Amino acid sequence: MNELKVAERACVEAGKIALKYFRGKFNVRLKGAVDLVTDADIDCEKKIKSVIASEFPNHGFIGEEEGAFGSKESFWVIDPIDGTTNFAHGVDYFAHSIALVKNSEIVCGAVFNPVLKKLYSAQAGKGAFLNGKKISVSKAPMLRDSLLITGFPYNIPAYDEKTLRAVGSLKKQCQGVRRFGAASLDFCSVAEGICDGYFEYDLRPWDVAAGILIARESGGKVTDINGAEATINSGNFLVSNGLLHEKILEHLEAP
Repeated sequence: MNELKVAERACVEAGKIALKYFRGKFNVRLKGAVDLVTDADIDCEKKIKSVIASEFPNHGFIGEEEGAFGSKESFWVIDPIDGTTNFAHGVDYFAHSIALVKNSEIVCGAVFNPVLKKLYSAQAGKGAFLNGKKISVSKAPMLRDSLLITGFPYNIPAYDEKTLRAVGSLKKQCQGVRRFGAASLDFCSVAEGICDGYFEYDLRPWDVAAGILIARESGGKVTDINGAEATINSGNFLVSNGLLHEKILEHLEAP
């Protein structure tokens, strides 16, 4: 089966599990000071892996909850629920994020919000789509025309301070800065053209792998906060419509 179709199917199957838990009763535990994991995260990751392994038994995995194993040449990067804090509080801004990496290149990816039934997907060189309809980044040419997104790291206070300074500087120049709480969907919001730029420090591969490809395939630009081309391991990211990229970078401090 086509690799992207498998990613999409795995997202949809995970979504069925998440919706059974959403706004219901489930166990929540801390894996950091404020970093949550729920029963749904564990069950969704198991389902995603089982769907993929049934089609590609020789591929490896990097998952948020169960770590990395298997092939390092062809592996799937999985966030079973991106935006777990939102999910745990009944906020509908969360998603399942799945990407396939081959020889260090992201070849396909899917991000699915099961509450809003929004399935974003992309295959390298073939464009980005939302529920099967092609999407593209905005044409906003100036910061004053833009709506931006950011996020706050869990573990590094210095990045909080850098983020707050950037927000303070940027909000004077743009129409608003939002914090939604799910990196994969933030990438997709830029890809879809409903927001114009997104930056965040201290992100992990499972937060960004699918989003990087979807944003690039929609015509967006993705770098680290120093302006170098981003990989899944860059750690800090700026994604934009391209037209605003350098303008936003001027307001961001290097990690």
